Amino acid sequence: MGEVRFSVRAVWGLAFLVALGCHSHSHVHDSTDGGSDAGPPDAGPPADAGVPDGGPVDAGPPDAGLPDAGWLGNWELFGPTLGHEAQVHPAMALDASGALIVAYVELVESPGVAATELHVVRWSGTAWEPLGGTVARSQTRFPYSAPLWVRLTTDGSGRPVLAFGDSGPGSSSGAFPVKTWVFDGVAWQPIPVPGQSALLGGFALGGDGDGGVQFALSTGQALEVWTLVDAGWTPTVPPLADDGGVSEPDLAVGPDGHPLVAFSEAPAPGSFGPLRVWRWDGGAWTDLAVPWPDAPGQIVHTPRVRARNDGGVVVAASAWLYDVLTKLQVGVGVPVLALAEGSWSVLEDDGAPGGFGLSEPIPGSPVDLQLAGDVAVVVSTADDGGVVLRAIPSAGGERVAPVLGGFGAGTLLLAPDGTPLVGAVMPRSNGPDAADAGQVQILHFTGSPSAAELRAFGASQRVGP
Repeated sequence: MGEVRFSVRAVWGLAFLVALGCHSHSHVHDSTDGGSDAGPPDAGPPADAGVPDGGPVDAGPPDAGLPDAGWLGNWELFGPTLGHEAQVHPAMALDASGALIVAYVELVESPGVAATELHVVRWSGTAWEPLGGTVARSQTRFPYSAPLWVRLTTDGSGRPVLAFGDSGPGSSSGAFPVKTWVFDGVAWQPIPVPGQSALLGGFALGGDGDGGVQFALSTGQALEVWTLVDAGWTPTVPPLADDGGVSEPDLAVGPDGHPLVAFSEAPAPGSFGPLRVWRWDGGAWTDLAVPWPDAPGQIVHTPRVRARNDGGVVVAASAWLYDVLTKLQVGVGVPVLALAEGSWSVLEDDGAPGGFGLSEPIPGSPVDLQLAGDVAVVVSTADDGGVVLRAIPSAGGERVAPVLGGFGAGTLLLAPDGTPLVGAVMPRSNGPDAADAGQVQILHFTGSPSAAELRAFGASQRVGP
């Protein structure tokens, strides 16, 4: 059996209903021995003195499927929920002051109208404040009809840069073509995208060490990379062509300013294949020959790549096994691999690649990756629901935060103090509380990955429903 590429439109099942309050920074869980509390992220002005402790919630049953090792810290709700019915996981960034900025896409329904809206908010220290009102809106898009993408970063002056696109049929002709903006302090100013395509395989934003912003866009079988110069995108490097297709690309910028990309090699949105990692070496694109999949039939969703300051590379993805007989896919893990001194090593290959949180046709479970020095921080979603957060040192051996049940994880950001922020979604529900379900919730884990201490638990801990 050779490499497998296939298309799937998986709908995630409905699961837990979360009964957590929406007040700002509620306290969700205390680790067994109290642990060291690294404090809340500095996501607002200096007057933001800390996090009110709303008391612990009733912990659910232990999840014995996770490694028996703990990462000390507490889960907290960061601010109230956002939006109504999320259409994709949120994007997050920090502005020049360290304040958290969140972009989210929601479905706003009223009699006879179902509108998809894109919003961006900033945390003031006490509340979410809108940035520029509704950024984009469509009443023609059929909800959950095709994958959406939203990406957010900031430039060297701290200005938010936003990218949004829809892979649905006809989207490039009016509903939601790929659009990019920069926020000038008052309003979102459009940045024309020089390359458009009827086939959108995804895109990514990345920042370099000099404060520049790069934008990578898949047009199906090629990846374009541009740099933001003044108010426009300028070609950074020649396009990267791949006959197998470029799906769900991610972008990082190395210490030399050169782009580093990872993607699932597949020809169309909703299609997935083997993991590919390429780097521009200053004169040509170089295939870094990442050794994954390591078995026939494996594919990857949501690949993520990060550049280390020493020139090394770390990559993570949600790995699945496709059975050609049953036509089904089964999650097998979240491989985390590192490239150092010309050689790849597998830091971890377990994890939790389950799907949960959104009833949208993006199959698999989102995975996100950040680096805290030489520690890889990875977030994913358990197969029965719940946020799985891991710290993986370069020497190997993972530290697992208590599994937070009742949320579907999607995105990850490290706060100025190094503690993780997770962009999650509450499960959708058809019950009496459906109006409060499917919303975006930002979560904060107080444990610092650089100070995480390996600790044995009698059983892995799980909190929430």
